Amino acid sequence: MTNKMKWFSPKMYTILTTLFAVAVLNIFFSIGVSVGQAPIKPQTITVTELVVKSQLIETHTVQYVEKPVTVVEYIERTQKVPVELHNFSDIEELEQWLVAVDTNTTTVYFQLPDAPVDCDDYALALQSKALTNGYILSFEIISRSEYKAVFKSQLPSGQSLHAINLAMIGNSAYYIEPQTGEVAFAVHLD
Repeated sequence: MTNKMKWFSPKMYTILTTLFAVAVLNIFFSIGVSVGQAPIKPQTITVTELVVKSQLIETHTVQYVEKPVTVVEYIERTQKVPVELHNFSDIEELEQWLVAVDTNTTTVYFQLPDAPVDCDDYALALQSKALTNGYILSFEIISRSEYKAVFKSQLPSGQSLHAINLAMIGNSAYYIEPQTGEVAFAVHLD
């Protein structure tokens, strides 16, 4: 033994060596358990702990007792969070959103298979998509003459009113033709 080792008695040296071995094995088992765990399923929490106890049987023998403990808890986390509705920030955002929802291929679902598809069905469907995405988009009815003045085109003959949508951007109102995605300036409010 070296001079430093003479400070410890053989019994003290054995105890320190044993404690060091237990610490190393605890680290080894902790790493082994965390790497070897199975993936956790959604809404299931599995906690596995490895308890290592040591008992001194003889001066040179350590017995390790492993007792894995598994705790399974099912946690249901359902929370309804209201969508914060807001207006479009600028005309580009409105136009990009209209391209993204693809107004030309709007699918309208009906309660009756023979129900006619007309302008109000398209306007309501576009309004519903806007609400789903957190945007404020209103449902509007305009006259034949107002439609011609704003969109520079005619309504089909025999149609005196038409359903469209309206979006507010700042202090300006913009009409949206839900069947084509065309955007037209309606009025500045200030």
